[in-house]
Amino acid sequence: MKISLYVLIPFFTLVSTLVQGHCLSASVLQDNMDVTLAAQISYVNKEPSIWKIDGRNPYVADNVYNDIALGIKGQCDLVDNNLNMDFSFYSLGYYPIRSPGVFEKDKNRARIMIDRLRFTYALSDTTRLEGGKLRPSKGAFFLRSPATLLTNYYSGFKTNRIYGPAMESAYSESFWGGTLSKEYQDYNFLLTLAPRLSSIDKYYESSGNWSAAQRSNSEERYLLTYNDYRLASHRLSANLLLGDNPAFSLSELYNYTSQFLINAEFSWHKGQQWRHFSNDKKEAVLAGAFPSSLYSVEDKQGVEFALGGQYTTDSFSVFGLEYYFQSEGYSKKAWQEQIDFIRLMGYRTGYDFLDRAFDSYKYLMASEIGNTSNKGMLLSKHYFNTYFSLRNHDQSTLQPYAMINIADGSVLFGAHFIKPLQGKWAPFELYAGAYSSLGGSESEFALFGETLSIYVGFKYYL
Repeated sequence: MKISLYVLIPFFTLVSTLVQGHCLSASVLQDNMDVTLAAQISYVNKEPSIWKIDGRNPYVADNVYNDIALGIKGQCDLVDNNLNMDFSFYSLGYYPIRSPGVFEKDKNRARIMIDRLRFTYALSDTTRLEGGKLRPSKGAFFLRSPATLLTNYYSGFKTNRIYGPAMESAYSESFWGGTLSKEYQDYNFLLTLAPRLSSIDKYYESSGNWSAAQRSNSEERYLLTYNDYRLASHRLSANLLLGDNPAFSLSELYNYTSQFLINAEFSWHKGQQWRHFSNDKKEAVLAGAFPSSLYSVEDKQGVEFALGGQYTTDSFSVFGLEYYFQSEGYSKKAWQEQIDFIRLMGYRTGYDFLDRAFDSYKYLMASEIGNTSNKGMLLSKHYFNTYFSLRNHDQSTLQPYAMINIADGSVLFGAHFIKPLQGKWAPFELYAGAYSSLGGSESEFALFGETLSIYVGFKYYL
C-alpha cells in the first residue's frame, strides 16, 4: 500500500495541473462524492474440528467482533466529455473481544483498500479506453460463474468482515490494468490487459496478508471478450483468456419471459485454476524429506459448467436456483487423502522438533485451503445453490440463501435483512443477519468446524 500511495499522490498532482485543476478541488469532489460509514457487531461460534495446533483448537470457540468501515466513492470529468476519473476507497478495521486463535490472527487489524481508481478516455462515440485499478466483470451466477475468467483474491481479514451485498465485490481485490472497448449496434468487443506486477511467495499466509499486487496481478492475463445482442431475448458472450493459464468461456442469458431468466455458462481451462494437495509431496513428508509446500498447480485441462434460473415477481422479489460443476474439484478419494494427512499431522509424537514441523504443515494446509476459497473457488465437483430477495412494502429486504455440496452433503446457509430508515433518518440503513455452516468434520463447509454467526450493523450515508 505504501508504494501505491507514493505513486498516487504525485500522479493526482500532475493530473490536476495538466487538466482542469478545479475538477480535483475539494469543493467539486465533495459535490461528486459519496461517503458511507458502516459499523457492525457480530457473534461467532465455532465447534471443534479435526485441526489441532500443539494439541489445542486453533480457533476460539466463541468470540465477538466489532467492525467498522469507511467507504468513499466519487467521480469527476478531467476533460469535459473525454476524460473521466472515478474512484472507490475503503478503510477497514476490527476489534475482537477475545484474542483470536492461531488460525485466526491477522498481521494487522486495520487496512486501506483501493477498490477502484479508473480513468476513462473516450476515443470516439463508440470506442473507449480505461486504465487504472479496475474491477473484473462479474458473471451471472452467485455461487461461481465459469465465464468469469479474471479472478482475484480476497483482501479482507481472516476472522470477519462487513456483511451485505454492496460489500461483496469490495473484498475481492481489483486489478491494475487497462481495457479497450468498441461498441457496435448489435455487439461489442473488449480487450483487457492485467499484467503481472508481483508473484506469490507465501502461500502459507492468508491472502489478506499479501500485498495488493499479489492478490490482483500475480499472473500475466489478456482477455478478449465478445458480447452479442442481435437476438431480442438472448445475450451471448464469449471470452478468450491468454497468458499464464489460457482459458475459453461461453455464456448465454435467455429471457424466457420478461420475469424469468435462464443462465448457462461453460468454460475450458488449459491448466488447473487453484493449488491442489499433492500426493507426491505427501509421500516426501512420510519419507522424511519435508518439502516447503504440499500443494501445486498441474497442467491438467479442466471444464466448468453452470446452469440457473431466476424469477422476478411484480413486486421485484427475486427467486433463483443454480447448479455448478467443475472437473478439477477433488474426487472423494483425493479429498479423503488430504483429510487423512491432516489427521496424521495431528498426532503428537513426543519429539518436539517433529511436532513443531507437523504443526507448521497444518498451518500451511489451512492457509492453502483458505486461499482457494479466497479466490472464489470451490473444492468439490457438484454444487446446488438457491437464493431469494424478498422486498417488503416498507422497503425492507430479506435475502435468504443456501449452498449445498452435493458430494459430502455439507451446507452453508443464512439470511441477510436490510431496513432503510425513512424521514429524518433517511440516509441511515440498518441490517442484520445470520449464517451457519453444517456438515461432517471431514466435509468442505464444516472442515474448520461447524459455525454459527449472528451480526447486526448500520450504514450511514454521510
